[in-house]
Amino acid sequence: MKRHLKNMMIIVLVLLVGTMTWAAGTQEEGTKQVTLRMGDNIPDRNNPWGLVIDKINAEFMEQHPNVKIETESYPDQPYQEKMKIYAASDQLPDVFKYWSFSTLLGPLVESNMIQELDMAHFKQKGFVAGSLEANVYNGKLYGIPVSGDLWVIYYNQKLLKEMGITMPTTVEELVALSPKIREKGLIPMVTEGSAGWTFGITLDTFVGRVDSNFDKIQEALDRKIKFTDPVHVQSATLLQNMAKAKMFQEDLITSDYGASRNLFGQQKAAMYLMGSWELGLSSDTSFSDDFRNNVRAAKFPALASGKGSIDNLVAWFGGNYVINAKSENIELGKAYLDLYSDRFPDLIWEKKGTFPAQKVQARPDDNDLAKDLLKILGDAKITTGDPPVLDRSTPAFKEDHQKYCKELVAGLISPQEFCEKVDVSAEKAAK
Repeated sequence: MKRHLKNMMIIVLVLLVGTMTWAAGTQEEGTKQVTLRMGDNIPDRNNPWGLVIDKINAEFMEQHPNVKIETESYPDQPYQEKMKIYAASDQLPDVFKYWSFSTLLGPLVESNMIQELDMAHFKQKGFVAGSLEANVYNGKLYGIPVSGDLWVIYYNQKLLKEMGITMPTTVEELVALSPKIREKGLIPMVTEGSAGWTFGITLDTFVGRVDSNFDKIQEALDRKIKFTDPVHVQSATLLQNMAKAKMFQEDLITSDYGASRNLFGQQKAAMYLMGSWELGLSSDTSFSDDFRNNVRAAKFPALASGKGSIDNLVAWFGGNYVINAKSENIELGKAYLDLYSDRFPDLIWEKKGTFPAQKVQARPDDNDLAKDLLKILGDAKITTGDPPVLDRSTPAFKEDHQKYCKELVAGLISPQEFCEKVDVSAEKAAK
């Protein structure tokens, strides 16, 4: 009997120790510290967009006390290069912001580097029609969109009013303003020029002004027509004529994104050619109250001699969050995207940080710039929906297109020569 009791006690002790060890192991697993590596192209954490990201990150870490978020952030072009290097060395962040374009996200999806997401789940989160679809490859969703991108002209209403100028509604009127604005010591219009992508988007816009729609963009890529089609040649001529009229800053071809934005924000330029993601201009405290109270947005003007309406809008969904398929923290990544999609639209609209890709309600306290952008989208009769032309083909085509755009704007080649060069590149891409 004593031996039996002794054996029973040993068994109970073993069970207790085992239970305690299992519990300790479970507790250790639940509180194990995890670092979630992230990447984005919003390096200024003091502007509205950066502040919103930091707030969402803080909320996520509060919900997951064992998680620490570490973020690498660079301006657009350096960021793209950094992610390409990380992809080549299998060191992509766990979660990162990227572009849905076939030239950027496409190669990562094809290399099985991006995690598939649940389309049905995110369809319930108020995304604008077509925005999720921009992230679909082979019928599967690979990213959630952040911003809705509309190509517009920002203008300083105070500066224009002081010069007796109203925002023009035709391209001809716009170009004719250049001498008058320069007489006042101001730059008529600034934009990013060092990379060349802004010129490609503007060319797309001109196609929708010369022609009644944007169809000839995709038709040229599909080789149904050539890029030497009269619509494309005329569009290239219009862009080059803007540069010849001295609409842009003197150092346009070497002026990067930040430099052009600062010229406008410091009220050295009357207008700024850029996307709706710059809604944050109205709330960026690095600029003066005077500027922020007077920045507005206008539709890209129509062409007096063209078929297209001023309400033919170049609009797409390019900025997205994706998950590294090789991450050890895929489930945490999904949880992060879930929180991000729930919190981002309202937070960013409240701070007027950018134009979200999810539906938001207009608010009584919306500033004039926010109202302008909502109206521009609301008035749109035709939208491109797809990314700009340079991001619809291969990486080599994009590189060529940007290079030839810079040569065109610099006056190094004629519009006809530009279109011929682009057509050769498109033919190579098609093969």
